[in-house]
Amino acid sequence: MAEVKKHLYVKKRDGSVESVHYDEIIARIKHLCYGLDSENIDPAALAICVIKKCLYPGITTSQLDDAAAKMAITMANIHPDYEQLAARIAISNLHKQTKEKFSDVMDDIFKNDDYWNIGLSEDVYEIIMKNKDYFNSAINYENDYSLDYFGFQNLMQYYLAKSNNQTIERPQHLFMKVAISIHGHDIGSAIETYNMLSQKLFMFSPVVIQLQPASKKLNVPVISNYSVAMISDSIDGIYDTVNRLSNFVLPYSSTAVHVHKIRAAGTYIKGSNGKSNGLPLMLKQYDIVLKNYETPERPESIKGLAIYCELWHADIMKVLDQIRKTAIADLKLKNSYPALWIPDEFMRRVENDQIWSFMSPDHCPGLTEAYGKEFDSLYKEYELKSKSFVIKQIEAKKLWSQIIQSQIETGFPLLLFKDACNAKSNESHLGTIQCAGRNGDTVQFTAPDEVAICTTASIAVNMFLTTQNTFNYSKLKEVVKKVTYDLNKIIQNNNDILSKEKYLTLGLKQNQLAIGIGILGLADLFIKMKYSFDQKEALELNIKIHETIYYGALEASCELAAKFGPYKTYHNSPASKGVS
Repeated sequence: MAEVKKHLYVKKRDGSVESVHYDEIIARIKHLCYGLDSENIDPAALAICVIKKCLYPGITTSQLDDAAAKMAITMANIHPDYEQLAARIAISNLHKQTKEKFSDVMDDIFKNDDYWNIGLSEDVYEIIMKNKDYFNSAINYENDYSLDYFGFQNLMQYYLAKSNNQTIERPQHLFMKVAISIHGHDIGSAIETYNMLSQKLFMFSPVVIQLQPASKKLNVPVISNYSVAMISDSIDGIYDTVNRLSNFVLPYSSTAVHVHKIRAAGTYIKGSNGKSNGLPLMLKQYDIVLKNYETPERPESIKGLAIYCELWHADIMKVLDQIRKTAIADLKLKNSYPALWIPDEFMRRVENDQIWSFMSPDHCPGLTEAYGKEFDSLYKEYELKSKSFVIKQIEAKKLWSQIIQSQIETGFPLLLFKDACNAKSNESHLGTIQCAGRNGDTVQFTAPDEVAICTTASIAVNMFLTTQNTFNYSKLKEVVKKVTYDLNKIIQNNNDILSKEKYLTLGLKQNQLAIGIGILGLADLFIKMKYSFDQKEALELNIKIHETIYYGALEASCELAAKFGPYKTYHNSPASKGVS
């Protein structure tokens, strides 16, 4: 063993070299096992695995920590505490190779123009430097250790600033940086936002986390979701739409478009006396354009374009085929995916084992703008008129089966129900809503001259469970109101970046104050409370949580409206007539 030790050495962080000390490896791992299940977590066994499989002459102590963290996560199937140990090793490693003071790190980020670092806006940097002692003392680095392994790795890969391909920022630095960039000189509000982010009570969308601190420097608005309408069923309309989309496929924003006004394949084009290629070829062209705008720093969770299409469109089955593994290579969609805009009439026909008819929007005008009983009546009218309106038919159950099979194979298409979305929308007075956001999470009105935008955040509902195993609704409401204020502040900051002319050029709704508040951690909450998903108590808890979120957001919105006035399209909206 002594002979082996002579050949095994490690490079320390200060550049010095020393022989491997196995007891130090075990001691380091054991030091991070505090509070874990000592009966099932074996630091020595983990250390031995690292020594046997990962050790080589000249390995750095940082690489040794990385190896130990990766080895620990592979042992999580033995006991879940190994996952927490892996996170602690990885976080401790980052702390050892980064500066501690927040202001020092922000100074490095501001002065560094590395590709992986988009930097800081000058005004944010000046606020940080002016109040650096206060911000430095407000940060709690222990809260980094509350992150799980995969969450921390996600932050490392996509969000924490890097220099020379090395991470130079800690999660707490990031949270404080984002909070200050939102609130500017309002230091109290910034610290309040930081504390909630640090405690994992909520999290902003990726675009806020990454772009907000540098939005003025980059002259880019901080918008989480864009929903775009197809401009028209024409060559100009198709390419004007893809040109508009190219403005919104940003590194950290998500984008959706609806295409059901494009005529089906094989239908007559009067202007050219030819036949339409329909959706498949057009979508492939969109997919290729999108690929050119995708960037390495774009997280997988928001990559791709969501393409919404009505289920009665005659090309819908061809579109579904474009995402399957057996798709024709020249038509396969690799950077976008379909989302179905489903009327209730289809689901009734599935239930009653009836026939479903496919049509083309140029033959059957009005279907895209109708919903509910109006759609049902118009759809049946076209079915009864003549065969020229119906291109083909299929058993509704068979189509539904193919949709489900596609979901099993690929995870797509997304399924959204147009009647419910329109009936419950607060923008129904503007017109028919024809699509949702990239993940189906934001439902807004779009038009050829109006792009819907929304800024979002998610609340971690599992963090509101008390030590008495009861849910703290009061605390949830408090956090919801704070999130509402913060998202509104982000929108106000956007107005300082984009001029009125720029808004019109991009087709954005000026004075649109749409925000989205979602949840995460619901499954964790059920597990902690020992509820099964189908349990009555779980259903009641879920309903009360969303009622509390809705009430808190409405209360905060009313307070903001009293101070700043209502948003532009509030008048005649369902909300203006009272919320039940």
